[in-house]
Amino acid sequence: MKRLFLGLLLAGTVSQAQAGVDLSIGFDQKTDRPNLFIAWRNTERILEVELEVKNHGDQQGSGRIQICILDEGGQVLASHPGQELEPIRVTLPASTKGGRQGKIVQVHGSKALNQLIDRLDRANARYLLKAEILTDQPDSNPVNNSSVKTFNVSSRVRPGALHFRDYYIRNPGDQPIEVDWQVDHSAIPPGWEVTTVPTQGERKRIEPGVAIQGYAIVKTPKELKQGDHIDLRFAAVDVKKRAVVGQYEWFLVYDTSPPELTGVSFSVDKDTGLTEVTATANDVTSMIKEASGVRVEYSTDGGVTFSTRVLAYLDGNFVGPTRFRGDLGPFTPGTELAMSIHAEDIAGNTTVRKIDPIVIPGPSHAQKGQSARAGE
Repeated sequence: MKRLFLGLLLAGTVSQAQAGVDLSIGFDQKTDRPNLFIAWRNTERILEVELEVKNHGDQQGSGRIQICILDEGGQVLASHPGQELEPIRVTLPASTKGGRQGKIVQVHGSKALNQLIDRLDRANARYLLKAEILTDQPDSNPVNNSSVKTFNVSSRVRPGALHFRDYYIRNPGDQPIEVDWQVDHSAIPPGWEVTTVPTQGERKRIEPGVAIQGYAIVKTPKELKQGDHIDLRFAAVDVKKRAVVGQYEWFLVYDTSPPELTGVSFSVDKDTGLTEVTATANDVTSMIKEASGVRVEYSTDGGVTFSTRVLAYLDGNFVGPTRFRGDLGPFTPGTELAMSIHAEDIAGNTTVRKIDPIVIPGPSHAQKGQSARAGE
């Protein structure tokens, strides 16, 4: 076992331009996580993924982007786009001509992908979102062409505690492979200790169809500062092909403050009874939980039972103020509707904003309003 006290070189970050093409996924400056977001997703709208692509090479580079959803064992549950869709292509200039600054690429998903993520979130099942750049030219560093983000995994750390996370990397082929383990991470806060198995640079043999278990232990000191965090990234790299076989990511943060929830409002369509709800969420310390972090809970039977609707992303990036909207109904005139908006950050802190019950008006009236009070 090995304890890491010094930050390793972040994948895809270099001090000078590499020879040739070097496309990679960018990193967020606030959280140090990959800039790879599930921008919005619910049962009425289609998944959209946003990712930042950079070129650290001294030549223009191009390629196509592949998005995958993996289970916690590394099995591919879905990939996009499939063979029936046009590939998502990206071209970046050389590093010194704007490639290092990068560009945001929007990848529109499918209804099937949308429904899959809904099922995983409802079951609170772990899954990974993977983005890979398949370059048209030889890439000087193919290891940083892909990146993953893990969902439905606890990110909260506590003072003076041990935090454990295991993961699995599988050999999907029909032949044994030799892999080198890579452990990358953001800067380690003072007093934090990180132990990883396998260790950085350790070589492993993986038989066909077999998964190797890895794990990390993070020990925190008794005194923590709000916002202290670390992003751990693990990868197994095929020794012969220099290609990534599997990856995993674990983000940890000390955050005890709930998110801010502002601009909560609603409007009712007078003809259909459809109720539109909007809100802006922001978490100063960490970030809003992606995909399903902002939702509305509503009741039409006086609060006896409640239904939930995840609000759709409008704009923002989840690490700053981000706007959301969603439609409820349609409801028949005279229906009494009780609603509350819930915003959750990645550390599990939640803010609830209640809206006083409203009565759905008839065709000759429309209704608008704002949140009435905050609740727990």
